[in-house]
Amino acid sequence: MSQPSFHLGIRLAFVALGLFGAAFAISGLLIALPKPAVGGTCGPGTASEAPIVAVLDPASIGAGIEPSASNTSSYDKWLAFVGECQSSADGTVLASLAILVLSVGLAVGGPVLVLGRRRRSAQPG
Repeated sequence: MSQPSFHLGIRLAFVALGLFGAAFAISGLLIALPKPAVGGTCGPGTASEAPIVAVLDPASIGAGIEPSASNTSSYDKWLAFVGECQSSADGTVLASLAILVLSVGLAVGGPVLVLGRRRRSAQPG
């Protein structure tokens, strides 16, 4: 195998790994949130929404109207529900962002680390 085709193969392999990681990260932003332990769904309807929607519009979680603070039992359940849904959305978005950044870094920096920087020969002058 010649040197240029070997370098091209290494670059393509790292780009493919980077694209796979980016697709994995983006799909993590688009799948539905898990159901909270306190019951219900993290969405306005009968199904949970995507984490990116919950982060960009926290009111869309679907917890209903905030109960009065005097009704401590209902208020505590409401706070637990909203907190669990929002922390699940925040964690998923942060993990997806980290995977996306690492994937781009792998696609761009991987070939540089493996193949090394190109050394320019000294030009006679």
